Amino acid sequence: MLRFGRSYITVSEIAQQFFCEYKLHMAIIEGKVETPSMEVGIVIHDEVFKGKSVDATEFLNIVRNNPVVIATLPLVVGIGDVVIVGIPDAVLFINGIAKAVIELKTSNKWLDRVFENENVQAQLYAYLINKLGLGRDPLIVIIKSKRDPGVVPSLRKSIYSAVVDYVNSAVELPAKVRFRDFTMYIDGFDRSIETRLRWALDYWLMRRDVQAMPSPGKCSVCEYRGNCPFKALG
Repeated sequence: MLRFGRSYITVSEIAQQFFCEYKLHMAIIEGKVETPSMEVGIVIHDEVFKGKSVDATEFLNIVRNNPVVIATLPLVVGIGDVVIVGIPDAVLFINGIAKAVIELKTSNKWLDRVFENENVQAQLYAYLINKLGLGRDPLIVIIKSKRDPGVVPSLRKSIYSAVVDYVNSAVELPAKVRFRDFTMYIDGFDRSIETRLRWALDYWLMRRDVQAMPSPGKCSVCEYRGNCPFKALG
């Protein structure tokens, strides 16, 4: 039995545990609060990664018959008694093999840094791809861009070509490449994600209590700070 009677857990929820597990706990109990900045981020994601919808059979045919395919697809894997579900922003397939996971993160600041929860999310997608046999240790590519809908046309045009170029090159990892409207971070698959996943699943399996990860920066913008006993004051 999983916490809250859940039948599955999402990759994004596991990633949130590495930002502040207590915030995730509160969001499930009280309901998720959508802030204006979240809404803008969702719009940008939807516009950058919009494409043609196909069924599973057509998808497999496209991947097998085209040298380069970038697609968004659901990943569902059972790990012991837990079902993990995730939908990465995009996956790069080269000659039928998943070579990289692409994740877009929008922000009004912190564009020069990848946070632990962002890295965990991308690494978990790569882990699920391994489990499903879609690829072998795919790279993770995290795009950090301003939370500005005006950059969408440039992102759609530039991200895909940049990812393909750098994944196919012998770039030394980890790598950080700055473009006009975004910064691209590339890294290899990290097998320590299995250890992090076990820690996260212990919460869902009720093997430990929820843990708070307060800091003045996190708590000052948290939607649940009014009811949080662990909040840090800056």
